Amino acid sequence: MEKKKKVIIIGAGLAGMSAGCYLQMNGFDTEIFESYSMPGGLCASWKRKDFNIDGCIHFMEGTAPTEVYYPFWNNLIDMKSIDFVFFDSHSVVDDRDGNRIHFYSDIDKLEEEFLTKAPEDKVQIRKFIKLVRKFNKLRLPIEKPFEVMTITDKLKVARTMLPYLIIMRKYLNITNHEFASRLKNPTLKYAIETAFVGHMPLFYSIMPLVWRNKKDTGYPKGGASLISRMMEKSYTDLGGQIHFKSKVKKIITKTNAARGIQLENGDTHYCDMVVNAADGRTAVYDLLDGKYKDKNIIERYESDTFETIDKTLYVTIGLNRDFSDVPRKIYFELDKPVYIDKLTTMEHLEVTHYCDDPSSAPEGKSLLALMPEAKDWEYWYNLRQNDKKKYREEKKRVANDVIDALEWKFGNIKDHIEMIDVVTPATYIRYTNNWTGGQISWKATKKTFGKPTTWQIKGLDDFYMTGQWAGTSGGLINVVMMGNHLVQIICKKEGIKFTDKAKTK
Repeated sequence: MEKKKKVIIIGAGLAGMSAGCYLQMNGFDTEIFESYSMPGGLCASWKRKDFNIDGCIHFMEGTAPTEVYYPFWNNLIDMKSIDFVFFDSHSVVDDRDGNRIHFYSDIDKLEEEFLTKAPEDKVQIRKFIKLVRKFNKLRLPIEKPFEVMTITDKLKVARTMLPYLIIMRKYLNITNHEFASRLKNPTLKYAIETAFVGHMPLFYSIMPLVWRNKKDTGYPKGGASLISRMMEKSYTDLGGQIHFKSKVKKIITKTNAARGIQLENGDTHYCDMVVNAADGRTAVYDLLDGKYKDKNIIERYESDTFETIDKTLYVTIGLNRDFSDVPRKIYFELDKPVYIDKLTTMEHLEVTHYCDDPSSAPEGKSLLALMPEAKDWEYWYNLRQNDKKKYREEKKRVANDVIDALEWKFGNIKDHIEMIDVVTPATYIRYTNNWTGGQISWKATKKTFGKPTTWQIKGLDDFYMTGQWAGTSGGLINVVMMGNHLVQIICKKEGIKFTDKAKTK
């Protein structure tokens, strides 16, 4: 019997576990080495008193069985066993005068809302809604990565995408901020500028509206920990093994090929291939000592083409109060700004409650979560390293200012607080080693659209990369799909017919 090829995977986040599952399905012998004590990486939840904090999932794309993303999940976890919540309104935006815009999931209701609140912008609104409806018909050809496509596959992709290419290109070159500047109604203009990330191409804001209309995004009751544990079980059931508290110090190379890893404790493990599913910069510049860099790596880490996403804090508050009569997510303008750090002062906040998930809080109580920006990530990192007392004081200061803002907006907050938790960029670095302490890697901009995925580094054999740092942005379904695509690429190289199904015994 031919010996199975051994693959070592660095990182037990969703990208690493996805790649591990598909490698196991295709006859490889894999082990995952994870620096933390739990699976999931950034897809994590944690307990504080009676509250279960979901530190990751805002919505989970790929929940509709008839849509193209669903199989990437369902091949790995039993999607039918998960109780998803689908929201009639994804969010609302309140301006300073109390005017409100609902971002309804249903396209018809969204159009009616915009036209009712901003009739003077009917031309721009109808163009926008027409665009959403057009892309509602698109089925993205994402079953295979470009690297394994045949001529027939590429022609199929061309036929599918041709009717959309011109309009896609147009709206990839218009940012959300530029679109908002065309609007006359101040309430709608503020709502678009607030709910849609300003620098992102408008196209990237249109697609989530399409997915919500199709009920292809929902929130899983049980949150991030449920999804991570299900992925872990799938991987171990397929024969894979995860080594927790096993931080990799070095990737071992011989004759310009990856041949193993060395851990911080000095242990060495050898293999036929290494897959990095953890922080990309750490892998290239630390684990490989910066010895292997091609033009794609240099463009990603040493030029201004790719920008890391703006960092945030994650402030959660447990209340002895039922918040379920409030919209799930509200953006609201502040009566006075909240100072975060020298690079960040917030003029508005975004608050989400998790009352639709019974696992988040005891009955009658509520978990609130806010993500104010914290652009000066180095400040928070260095403060924790050098002055933990002041670090704790700064976290408390921000939490108190946020609570004051919530009291001003909703009232009846301070007297019902049972739990406060503040996560900073330093926390993300501590637990996930994620460069710059962000939850997502790269900003999606005009400059990054169409850039190749850095699956490999030219000049280094048997080394692969997957996950958000290898792609052009983050997102749960993106990294899960990348695990599938990477294994298709590996199987093609190894002359193996790829399967996305576990072998039955």
